[in-house]
Amino acid sequence: MKRIWVPVCFILGFAMLAHSLYFWGGLASTEQVGALVRERTSTFSFLAWCYMSSGQGVVEMVGWKQAAIEYAQGEAGAIFPAMVANPYVAMDTLFKEMPSLVRLSYYGGPLLLLLGIFGHLRKPKPFKTFG
Repeated sequence: MKRIWVPVCFILGFAMLAHSLYFWGGLASTEQVGALVRERTSTFSFLAWCYMSSGQGVVEMVGWKQAAIEYAQGEAGAIFPAMVANPYVAMDTLFKEMPSLVRLSYYGGPLLLLLGIFGHLRKPKPFKTFG
């Protein structure tokens, strides 16, 4: 049972990472708040900036830009008017009102990947001898 935790951490970590890239890439590509998010994210959170810049490139490269935009609008579309009304606290508003699945993947992806790496490094290695 113990040997299953490291692969599970890697699988869930990469799934959450892909979800965050999809959401933030779609959010950065929206017409309403895309420019605002791209401008404010670099000074607000390094992790959000990484998700946004990488996600936007990946979503455009794969060809899922419109689907990602629709997903981001569906998840956080109710927050857009408040973000546009007060652009100086737009990222604070977004993080306060962020849906729970998006928040879970935002923090959970890197944590599970680090936990998987730590678990992989802590696994006992076989001792090989000559002869």
